Amino acid sequence: MEASGRKKTPEIIEAIAELMQHETAGDPISGLKWTRKTTEKIAEQLAKLNINVSPNTVGRLLKEMGFSLRVNHKKLASRSHNTVSREVRNQQFEYISQLREAFARRGNPIASVDAKKKEQIGLFKNDGTSWAQAPQLVNDHDFRSDAKGIAIPYGIYDTLANIGYVVNGTSIESNKHLGCDHTG
Repeated sequence: MEASGRKKTPEIIEAIAELMQHETAGDPISGLKWTRKTTEKIAEQLAKLNINVSPNTVGRLLKEMGFSLRVNHKKLASRSHNTVSREVRNQQFEYISQLREAFARRGNPIASVDAKKKEQIGLFKNDGTSWAQAPQLVNDHDFRSDAKGIAIPYGIYDTLANIGYVVNGTSIESNKHLGCDHTG
């Protein structure tokens, strides 16, 4: 079956619904639905059923079926017994804010220190885009054994002086070789 005409669409939607039966999650209140299957995988599975449609067509049909592209949102507070209540956490941030203001009044430096997630060094896919005349070819899988090393980005920022430093340490699971001195 070809998807050239709209008259076949109900049959294709029915086939997609059957394929997605155990692959669909959703919010019963808002009616939003989602799946982890890519449109390419769904198109491949439809082809095995002799329904030849492109991944773009699958995407259009999923939209008609109430699906949409979504990303995860970090909005849920942990309910673990080890977590601090929101009130206590807010008190901590207010105390830090008071210390910052006191340090600033005295002209003392206020340093913000941050460490980011470890990144593999090598030809690995990274989120984002850049302007180029040709795409950058990267490994088809992000196997750690293909990495030239692990980068551990670490930053220090003096908020009053508006000066910051970012260092990329490379070592075996440790930032001890960052080569960054500190003053005490």
